[in-house]
Formats: sequence, structure tokens, C-alpha cells
Amino acid sequence: MLRGIDMKVLLTGISECNKSEFIKETVDLARKNGEKVKYISMGDLLMKQLKSDLGATFIPENVLNIDEEFRALAIKNIIREIKEESKKNKHIIISGHATFYWKKNFSNAFNWEYLKELAPDLIVTLIHNSEAIKANMEKSPQWKEQEMAIDEILSWQGVEVNTTSGWSQILKKPHFVLPRNESKGLLYKLMFKPKAELIYASFPMSNIKSDSDRKRIDDFIQKLEKYFAVINPRSIELAKTFNQTEAAQTVQRDLRWFTGKAKKIIVFYLPNLVFSAGVLTEINHAFETTKEVWMISPKAYYGPFEKHMISKRFNSEEEFFAFLEKKGYKDLGIKF
Repeated sequence: MLRGIDMKVLLTGISECNKSEFIKETVDLARKNGEKVKYISMGDLLMKQLKSDLGATFIPENVLNIDEEFRALAIKNIIREIKEESKKNKHIIISGHATFYWKKNFSNAFNWEYLKELAPDLIVTLIHNSEAIKANMEKSPQWKEQEMAIDEILSWQGVEVNTTSGWSQILKKPHFVLPRNESKGLLYKLMFKPKAELIYASFPMSNIKSDSDRKRIDDFIQKLEKYFAVINPRSIELAKTFNQTEAAQTVQRDLRWFTGKAKKIIVFYLPNLVFSAGVLTEINHAFETTKEVWMISPKAYYGPFEKHMISKRFNSEEEFFAFLEKKGYKDLGIKF
């Protein structure tokens, strides 16, 4: 179970997924709510160490050309520095990479023996929309020359998630995959609100056509976030034109990385939306992995299969939120 005190988070993600901004949002929110969180960037520490070792000849954009053994020595010093910071700070978020994809080859970012020395309480992999990452890379002096294709970005994100998932098994610590554009309160809740249930919000995204429907769903999610730690699939939407790799990772992401980690899923259907294969699959996957499935929908959407797999159904948002209050769910009281 996650603890609300002495929380050390190891957060990884591929390059140009905006890790630092996501973490700074969490650190700022923690400060507003009376918690001090130390942010440590392994990348920044590595650059500082290598600049010290190589002097004026060091070119940051070419850092991944460095021999892996030389890099390993630098990282050994970094781990020592992080351990010292851990003694001085109650709550820490350590940012880094699990893997690198450089010149069309994968490599581990550091020796896995250091995981025990880092000793995280929680492991998080941050993911982002592949088009957004590609756009960031094309502006980056380090990454633009790599000419990274969308499929390569998706593969790197998949490898990053698989690697960090393996770390969680080795260390026997919780692991979550979070979208970069998710609510800035999500990581804060995982760190400091251990009783807040992690839920996945399910709705037929492909069938949302009007701005009014989008607003109603967004408003519903915003209300949910008062009571739960919410993963919203709209925080990392698939582009209107997508290839087979993007489609495959979307299925993997929503079923395994999101629904698979949630305690329950909450399905929200508007009267003018139709059922989608995605929502039905998410309901079935949640059901078959023993999760609770709650659904807010018109009565017309409730048949034998829904009765079989849905734990609780509500006719309206008002009925649903009244149920939460009756069951004792409380506003988490986070100051934004």
C-alpha cells in the first residue's frame, strides 16, 4: 500500500515527453497543500558530472555518444549524490530514463543494480502523445538529427513501460503509467492521498462529435477528480489519422497500462452516444480481472450482458454522486 509519508518516486519517460513540466506541476501543487517535495533530475546531474569530467570540450547534444562504461562511472557518482539527498528530504521525485533509443539502437540508461540503492516507494512511467513528442524532437538540437519516426517513438515508449514494469516486479513496488497531460493532481494523489482510489474513466471517445458533449464529459471528469485519482483517456487521444502501430499501442495502453492498474472503472454514457468496441472491451477486461465496473447510462443501454458485467448502474449523474456521498466518499480537499 502506498504511504502518505516519506515518499520517494522514481519517474521515467522517454526524451521530449515533458517530464520536468509534469513534475514541477506536482511539486507546486504539493507546496500549495503544505508538502515539500524535492525534485532531482538524473539527466541534469549527469550533464553536470560529465561537464566536470570533460571540461570545455563537452557538447551536451552528443551526450549519448559517450561510451557506456564511461557513462556508468558518472552515474555511479550520481547515485551517491541522490542517496545523500534522500537523507535530507522527506519526499523526493527522481526523474530519469529507463532506456535510451539513440542512433536506432536501444540501451539501458543505467545498471539495474542501482535500483536497490535508489529504493523508490513508487515507480511511474510518463507517456505522451507520439505526435507531440515528435514535434518536440524536431525542435531539439539533440534529437532533430535522429529523424525519429512515429513508430520509433511508440516503440521506445513501449520499451520504457515494459522496463519499468519489470523494475516494479523486482522491487515489489507499485508501478503506474500516467499520461503527461493528465490532471496535475494525479501524481500528488498517488503520493499523498493513499486512500484515494485510482479509477479509469471510460466513455466512447470516437463517438463524441459536439463541443457540448465534450464539455459535459469534461465536467463529469472534473467532479470525479474531487473523490478519486482519475485516469482520463482524453489526456492522450489518438489522432484522427493513425497507423497500425498507433492503434495497437492505444489498445495496449487503455487495457493494460490504464484499466489494468485501476481499482475500478467508471463508464459514462450520454443518451446520444452509441456503444463503442473500446468501452465494451474495457468493461469486459475490468470484469475478468475482478474490478468493479460502475456505469452511468440511459436504461436503454442496459441489457443482459451489461447486467452480467456491471457492478452498479445509475440513471443520472445526480444519482451517481448522491451514491458516492451516501457511501462515504469525501472530497479529497486538495487546494489547486
